[in-house]
Amino acid sequence: MNSKLFFVILLVFAGAVVFGLTAKPKQGLSTTASPNTQTGTQLSGLSPQTKTMGLVEVEVTPASVTLGKDIVFDVVMNNHSVDLGYDYIRIATLTDDQGNTYKPSEWKRATGGHHIKGELIFPPFSKQPKELTVTFDGVDNKSEIFIWQL
Repeated sequence: MNSKLFFVILLVFAGAVVFGLTAKPKQGLSTTASPNTQTGTQLSGLSPQTKTMGLVEVEVTPASVTLGKDIVFDVVMNNHSVDLGYDYIRIATLTDDQGNTYKPSEWKRATGGHHIKGELIFPPFSKQPKELTVTFDGVDNKSEIFIWQL
């Protein structure tokens, strides 16, 4: 009798362990603070935006928006007829909802020709903005803005 009871208890315990390891956690309220409410935390999930400037397709994605650190945007431009050898530090501007305007401190170009990929790097914010606007002026003689709500 003792061996049967031991076997039943062992089966119940093993079932509880297996269920505990395979059960999905509940999607309840998180006890951690939202990333955009903490100082110095990374805002993630900002979507890429794609717009056409003349014959050039331009995609801009916020890659790193962290208070107190350089602000980085991934930039991809594609076309089949326009030379994309622009001075990106001169033609790009970042503006926040507080009226501050920033020029890029660096352009890191990864590829070239009619298809380019690179990073625009802007100086850090002193206060966390609620909105970011990147403006390109002069891509295929056009101007365009890209806006994100934070």
